[in-house]
Amino acid sequence: MEPIQRMRNLVQNLPKSDIGLAHSFIDLRDFESLKELVDSAIIKVRRNLKSNNPKEEYLSLDIDELARLKAEVDVYTEQFQLPYQNEIDDYEEEY
Repeated sequence: MEPIQRMRNLVQNLPKSDIGLAHSFIDLRDFESLKELVDSAIIKVRRNLKSNNPKEEYLSLDIDELARLKAEVDVYTEQFQLPYQNEIDDYEEEY
């Protein structure tokens, strides 16, 4: 299965209100926004689990599946990261 398809399958584990937005980000190839959305969902779930009045919406979410989604997005976006300037400078000095 391709990374994009795995992400599409895993976004079903986000809060219901975020699923449509996540699909839009994937369609637009806006993976940085998707990454922020997933990170935010994980934080909300963790905070909710620690609260005295947890919301049902977050209790039913699978934090492990959200972590898998985060890993998929992180690995995919890392492929497109530009090297830092000091890495470029080091490379130029070597060659």
